[in-house]
Amino acid sequence: MKRKLAFSAFAAAGTAMTVAFITPSASAVAAQPGTSVAKAATKSESVQATKRASIPCSKPRGNNSNYSWAQGSNDSTTVYFNNHCSHTVTAKLTFRAGDDGTYKKCMTTNGGTHGKKRFTVTRYQLESIKQGTC
Repeated sequence: MKRKLAFSAFAAAGTAMTVAFITPSASAVAAQPGTSVAKAATKSESVQATKRASIPCSKPRGNNSNYSWAQGSNDSTTVYFNNHCSHTVTAKLTFRAGDDGTYKKCMTTNGGTHGKKRFTVTRYQLESIKQGTC
């Protein structure tokens, strides 16, 4: 965090110097130009942690197919992927809705591609992404 120095008028006269550190408040730091502090605070509170998963490649060894997601609104989740493999990779996505059980969905990505896929599954939240076939 940058700090600004404020000097009093006495410093110019050479008699005494007062130094005060002025630091912006946390809510002012979160506010972007053109948005109010209230909107910025609400936006930061609604952001959920990003979850990540990787599936190892069979070719070339040492590379992975990477996935990341954060729960969106109640009815959708967007999964971002980056497949570093030279072959297609099939991932099994497991969605869970409390005690109602699980729902499984497949996602296949071509080798050397990246992008995103939106899943609209009401009531269910994406729990994990693992290697698998469907």
